[in-house]
Amino acid sequence: MKKTWKVTAIALSAMMIASLTACGSGSQDAGNEPAAPVEETDTEKTDTAEAEAGETTESADETQSADDKVFTPYEETVVISTVKDLGQGALEFPEGDSLEDNVWTRYLKDTLNIELDWAWSTNSDQYPQKVNIAITSNDIPDVMRVSASQLKMMYDNGQIMDITDVMKENLAPFTEEVLNSDGGLAMEAASFEDRLYAIPKIGSPLLTAKVLWVRTDWLDNLGLELPKTVEDMRSLAEAFTTQDPDGNGADDTYGLAVYKDLYGSGYADLTGFFNAYNAYPSIWIEKDGGIVWGGVQPEVKDALTALNEMYNAGQLDPEFGVKDPNKVNEDVSAGRFGMMFGDFWNMAWINDAKINDPTFEWAPVAIPALNSGAPAKAQLSASTTDFFVISAECEHPDAVIRMLNLQLEKNYGETAEPTVFNITPEGFGVYAYPSVAIEPPMKNFTAAQKVTAVIDGEAGTDTLNDEELGYYEMACKSLDGDHTNNNWHQLKMFGPGGSLGVMYDEYWTPGNYVNDAYYAAPTEAMTEKLPTLKKQQLQDYTSIILEGNIDKFDEFVTNWNKLGGEEITQEVNDWYATR
Repeated sequence: MKKTWKVTAIALSAMMIASLTACGSGSQDAGNEPAAPVEETDTEKTDTAEAEAGETTESADETQSADDKVFTPYEETVVISTVKDLGQGALEFPEGDSLEDNVWTRYLKDTLNIELDWAWSTNSDQYPQKVNIAITSNDIPDVMRVSASQLKMMYDNGQIMDITDVMKENLAPFTEEVLNSDGGLAMEAASFEDRLYAIPKIGSPLLTAKVLWVRTDWLDNLGLELPKTVEDMRSLAEAFTTQDPDGNGADDTYGLAVYKDLYGSGYADLTGFFNAYNAYPSIWIEKDGGIVWGGVQPEVKDALTALNEMYNAGQLDPEFGVKDPNKVNEDVSAGRFGMMFGDFWNMAWINDAKINDPTFEWAPVAIPALNSGAPAKAQLSASTTDFFVISAECEHPDAVIRMLNLQLEKNYGETAEPTVFNITPEGFGVYAYPSVAIEPPMKNFTAAQKVTAVIDGEAGTDTLNDEELGYYEMACKSLDGDHTNNNWHQLKMFGPGGSLGVMYDEYWTPGNYVNDAYYAAPTEAMTEKLPTLKKQQLQDYTSIILEGNIDKFDEFVTNWNKLGGEEITQEVNDWYATR
């Protein structure tokens, strides 16, 4: 009988459009080394650490270096069991292909002699619960993606492998470069007591920053300009609500789109609104020599007061409290909103509206400043929130690492084949098929800079790799009036004045951002109590916005500390003092 493991409640929000950040291939950040075999360094030659993972299947030539063997097929077929998050819907495959048999599984078999055994698959909404069940029943596949809280539970339960040494022996140079491209923060988040227990699904913190999307055709109709300050934004919200910006003679527009959970989805997400008031509701921030939870700081009260004023003035949809992002998107596409805070990819969701009405136009701007003298600082959430864990019972952990090497190389390395392994000419997103997958964190920003330079006539198309050339061609089609096939969306991300350029130029380059100050594995109290505290925070925030009982915020802060917040804060500061 299998032992039943302890599992605690986990609050997770499914990524609404995670595949967008994985689209494209073939690019590398400056300084990335190719994944082709290279000569061992002196440090590597002297590394004699023993692998705690146990016996591993050796490749054909046992005398070859680790750098050589990572792309060499095993003599005998290695089978790796795994699971799959299918996203918000079902994955689409070319005719005749499936999750079990596709371009990636065939290439994995032909190149490394590795086969995948899919234990189960499900959509993003159900995936966290399915992982919880696997943890509880101790029915763990060789490799699966988990959240930070699940990682901590599995470590405490002894269900996952210490992969410190197997990683050293099997990482390709390019893979190592990508995994450490954030200065080692992601690897630290995947470690316990200085030993590595997971592969971090590394991401770019900058991609979590929000921009303010504004309907510029409405601006033109009213003779107004893009907002630079909070005062500008508030005035614009009033104008979009009361001055009939669409010219249809009906009172049917609102200034700012909001959805029921306020923040976390990336679409109609108020994170940027709070940031405009120097408030950071969902991250830990540095203050007075320590770390505090941003959601209980006094600046939040100012932002909530402003939202209540806008709600009372009719600038927010009175039914926002019951609308999820998909429902809000229907309203945005129908022309009911003039502004929304959100992620860099938001135009993907309304590209069809642009096709239907070519005058429907939006532009991204930086988060408005509270006053004209100090730019707003964008909140950067911990970008590495998911991890790939290898079961403590896995017989061939080295094979999992080599699978990752292959995925990175064929998507983004020197031998990348974008039309084969990323997005096919027929539009199939085959980048989503691998069991283990990550991407270089800053590649999208590099692509935006290069595509914009070519469009602006400052560089030639010969400066673009295959991925970037694809973005350029789609953006140019949109500029020529063809907005189909997400061409407009690509223009709004990668083209001149696009969201990626705004984020890099307005936040990253001048340092106008606030990092999540806590990036280690969840503490014991955090795992147990923070999800409940976050739920209460959302409820009280929403109540204040709708009812205007501003003093309730002080009551919320008091309760937050009593119900575990003070304990979590102490644990976080204990970590902060010794990091």
